[in-house]
Amino acid sequence: MSTQQSLFEERNAPKVGTLNSIVLGIISDGRWRTPWELCDIILRDHKVRVSDSSLTARLRDLKKAKYGAYDVVKQPRAGSRAYEYRIAKG
Repeated sequence: MSTQQSLFEERNAPKVGTLNSIVLGIISDGRWRTPWELCDIILRDHKVRVSDSSLTARLRDLKKAKYGAYDVVKQPRAGSRAYEYRIAKG
């Protein structure tokens, strides 16, 4: 039996207003972003300062079934040792 979600099944998601839901909202547009860039966006838009380590933990959370089992992918940023993240289109 497949564990892949059907298009018609309701997907678990983070609760509205949590850092998980804020991060999901930002990276759902498919653009690559570093944790530092995510911190900047959250500070600008929500007036909340978070650490990049907290953000990477939230990105890992979004991969869990409890938070929707999103396909969060990472890659090294060109010309840098930093990683950037996005949700895979699919």
